[in-house]
Amino acid sequence: MMVRFRTVGDISCTCPVASDADTVDAIIAETAVTQITERGATRMDDQTSEASMEKRKKEGYF
Repeated sequence: MMVRFRTVGDISCTCPVASDADTVDAIIAETAVTQITERGATRMDDQTSEASMEKRKKEGYF
């Protein structure tokens, strides 16, 4: 199985997206027809806890 990451992401901050795309054109075509938002489906914070972003705000991260 091949995977890809969001444009500005890598394994340290985003989850991989399963993908058969092996060229830039294939990635664009795949992204155009997907039903899952890449940001919503791949943020590591969302995988950790529903309140991760709020917790960071309270800790002064932002």
